[in-house]
Amino acid sequence: SSDLSSGINAEYGGLDPDCKNYVPEELRIRGISQDMWADWCDDLMKVQKKSPSIVGCLCIFCFPGGLIQSMLCAIFCPTSGDHCLKCLPCFYGDWYVGLRKWQKEVNEVLNRNDMHAKLKTYKPHQKAPKSIAYRDRIIGKDENYEMSMLEIALTATESQKLMEESWDVGVNDGCTSGKGRIL
Repeated sequence: SSDLSSGINAEYGGLDPDCKNYVPEELRIRGISQDMWADWCDDLMKVQKKSPSIVGCLCIFCFPGGLIQSMLCAIFCPTSGDHCLKCLPCFYGDWYVGLRKWQKEVNEVLNRNDMHAKLKTYKPHQKAPKSIAYRDRIIGKDENYEMSMLEIALTATESQKLMEESWDVGVNDGCTSGKGRIL
């Protein structure tokens, strides 16, 4: 299988904007055109812009109520859910909905060619596949860092295995804030 974490730009916080300029050879030889690849990358970069800011997250969990607000939010607030407030800067819901939709659309094409894509998150990051950009992505990170990447299975057997695997490799986010997560 192939992982595209080498196209991840840690400074940018998502795909490296230049990764859309070259379709990975493994996909090209299986019928994925440069134009299709560029469209997928552009669409994913648009979805990535919906990712909440740390300031927004801190505001919902900490300001103005401090510890009491944090506890209430952790218990009752589905920050990752698909609900009417999901577009606020402190929620992840619209981001996860967008990622789920993007992944579904990409897999409609890949699955016809016995391939499959899945966004996966590894915690601790040491469990993640070691890609070209791995070292750059872990600089300054501790064991709490969640490393996310796009993995693409290239054969029918690998695809079936990837379809059966969870996005969650060690995250175990059982809080209400984790309901609806896809990455």
